[in-house]
Amino acid sequence: MGYTHYFSYAPESAPFRQAWPRMRTDAALILDQVEAAGVRLCRDPFEGTLPPEYEVIAVNGSVDDEEYCEPLVLAPRWPGNRQLTSDGRVVGFCKTGRHPYDLAVTAILLRCHRLLPDGFAIHSDGAWDTEWRRGNRMPTRDPSARGIVAELFGDDASDSPFDRDRVFGTG
Repeated sequence: MGYTHYFSYAPESAPFRQAWPRMRTDAALILDQVEAAGVRLCRDPFEGTLPPEYEVIAVNGSVDDEEYCEPLVLAPRWPGNRQLTSDGRVVGFCKTGRHPYDLAVTAILLRCHRLLPDGFAIHSDGAWDTEWRRGNRMPTRDPSARGIVAELFGDDASDSPFDRDRVFGTG
């Protein structure tokens, strides 16, 4: 299937609606930081076709550099139908193929989880103590999701937040 990150959240819940503005603001800061580290991003994978009333967090890798796969898209509402679980959660995933934009995806997912630990579940094919700590290019000098979240928000997550059961609703 490929290197993938998984997430779930309840977009209609009061805690999510309350955290959403901060998630968007913090995601923008993360994207700025990732670009400052030299990673080229596509911040509008919809190429301007999504109406502005649909607020989203969305990112993909650079199309020009052929370093893209699937976009990460988080949104409280969506045009058209979107499948929700029986308890009102969106269950999604983002396959990054370990392209450089994986750094942005993992940092955003981690930050969203840290802002809403009981309402934004994450899981990953990547290991918490390798890819998420040292980045997908293993040398420790490269930025990592955990490092970016710690640097920007003073939030040094040490325990793994991965919870397959909560993401997929099996626990």
